[in-house]
Amino acid sequence: MSVMDYRTRDGLADYGFSIEFDADTGWQVYIVFEPLYEGDRSGPNLPHQAIDHRGRRYIDWPSKVENLGEARTIAALWAELIHHYLHIQRGRGAMRK
Repeated sequence: MSVMDYRTRDGLADYGFSIEFDADTGWQVYIVFEPLYEGDRSGPNLPHQAIDHRGRRYIDWPSKVENLGEARTIAALWAELIHHYLHIQRGRGAMRK
């Protein structure tokens, strides 16, 4: 198991991941924490994530993750994607008011 903290490139959000190896499925990137955005309840509905049989959220990657370096890259990409996605969602909400 590897624990990874990640700060987005703009420095505005921090994410935490637990990266674990399973002989059957390869490396799995679990989402340990993410920023709380005011008025945002989208956590469980964020893109590219799923919930395993133990109720843990993980990044739903379409192919087997072969090594720890690849898993760390996927975690960083997901954090940047979600940070951007939530920024756009907040902008759309402000436009509707």
